[in-house]
Amino acid sequence: MLDTLERDDNLLCTMKSDIQYVEVTKHDRALVGKPKPGTRIFHQSGPAEESGVWFERLTQRYPGESFVSPGGVSMFAPVSRAAVYLRINSGKLTAFCYHPSKFSKTLFGGVRKSRTTPYVYIPVSECKAWAKELKDRLGGALTNDDFSQREIQKQQEAITDWPRHEGKMSPPKLKRKLKAAQRSARRNLLSVFV
Repeated sequence: MLDTLERDDNLLCTMKSDIQYVEVTKHDRALVGKPKPGTRIFHQSGPAEESGVWFERLTQRYPGESFVSPGGVSMFAPVSRAAVYLRINSGKLTAFCYHPSKFSKTLFGGVRKSRTTPYVYIPVSECKAWAKELKDRLGGALTNDDFSQREIQKQQEAITDWPRHEGKMSPPKLKRKLKAAQRSARRNLLSVFV
């Protein structure tokens, strides 16, 4: 079982998917925004004050569905945040993004729209389906404890495989450079007097 767990999280998110995705119709695009081509990332922007209203409308549109942030996916599927973003960008996980924006005046009187980091919401049903897919693929009970044990084992191996230096160690690079500068300064000073 341990050798199957030693696979990288990046490989885990690139497997074939039979997940039932949240259905987004053309009518819903007014709420969730345009999709990024080739993915299931939907972008919507608006004032920061309306982000709560947007989230309430999103939960009303999908009753019975709850949403988590990319960091919260690990509560349902034993994966890293990097694996979540890789799966989102490969189009195998739905993400609803809301970009809070504001308008400000430039130095010359123009108007500029500035956006901040988006709020990203992922459907929990897709997270659970991904966890089930991982269990089926890796065979057996897969929990967060299995991955933490794998990380502990990697740390132990790194400590035991740490290179042991024998003999004299070289001084740090900065000290070597300072000594070289002092030597060249002495030579230049001696050449003036000789």
